[in-house]
Amino acid sequence: MTFGKRLKLARQEKHMTQNEVAGALGVDFTTISKYENNRSQPDNEILRELASIYEVSLDWLLTGVDKEQHSAEPNRFVVQGVEEALTEEEAGHLQEQLEMYRLLQEKRKKEKDAVRRKT
Repeated sequence: MTFGKRLKLARQEKHMTQNEVAGALGVDFTTISKYENNRSQPDNEILRELASIYEVSLDWLLTGVDKEQHSAEPNRFVVQGVEEALTEEEAGHLQEQLEMYRLLQEKRKKEKDAVRRKT
């Protein structure tokens, strides 16, 4: 399930319209539509507010998996063959940043593809 589909599902489970969510966030409803259709990504502050409004975890919004589902597994981080244990907070922060990076890369790729099609 994509990030946008999780956003839409969370909104629908709260029985809210895009207009209601947009009003709570102080943005236009088209912004919510763009998020739900993976045409735009919220910044970290909006993301946190969405998680709060929908009463879901950031982990679930970003990855589709809650921390609690992995609580028995230790968090590990491996860079250039060196493994390091992570706290739940560190792992959560890295996961958020990684997902935001991936969303940004996807957006940039779509923008480059659109420019190529125009030329």
